[in-house]
Amino acid sequence: MGTFRYIVDNWDTLGPQVATHLLIVGISVAVAAVAGLAFGIVSARSERIGTVVLAVTSTLITIPSFALFGLLSIWVGLANPPVIIGLILYALLPVTRNTRAGILAVDPAVVEAARGMGMNRTQVLARVELPLAVPVILAGLRQATVMIVAIATVGATVGANDLGQPILSAIGRSGGTIDAVLAGIIPVALIGILADTVLAGVQRSLSRGRVAVAATA
Repeated sequence: MGTFRYIVDNWDTLGPQVATHLLIVGISVAVAAVAGLAFGIVSARSERIGTVVLAVTSTLITIPSFALFGLLSIWVGLANPPVIIGLILYALLPVTRNTRAGILAVDPAVVEAARGMGMNRTQVLARVELPLAVPVILAGLRQATVMIVAIATVGATVGANDLGQPILSAIGRSGGTIDAVLAGIIPVALIGILADTVLAGVQRSLSRGRVAVAATA
């Protein structure tokens, strides 16, 4: 009850922080989804390019968030921009990797059947390969989303007014309380759970159409 009371009493501050956190995560997920999809498609088409892309994105995700945000803040300034850019870079690997894996997992016989029906390469990708790969792609997007919801809290160290601020403020001062820390942690956890639940529902819904797509092709 103490934490709930703290959240209610400090909602004038926490409310905008929740909104900023959602904005940062939303922009990052949207851009990473588009970029990761493009990288994944290119990677599926060329083994050489795929090796390079996955190596680069795998390396990016190993960089400590504090260091990456700090480095980006030197180039683009403080507050939200370095955090958004950093989160996009972190989210690229799961989306790219799953897009590539999903496309490569499509039954070659289905692809050949689509080509036999007169589809060109672009049509096969748009009407057969991507629809069949969507559940796998969404699994990567779910992983990326939950991951960056949590990592975004580190953005408070470079001035982002998100849910990392109550945590950072509580840790950084002698009068900090566990309620202040939980006021940042609990909303982050709820956002992550909600986002994962919604994407899981979409993934299950689209998975039901895979057989129909394959049959049509």
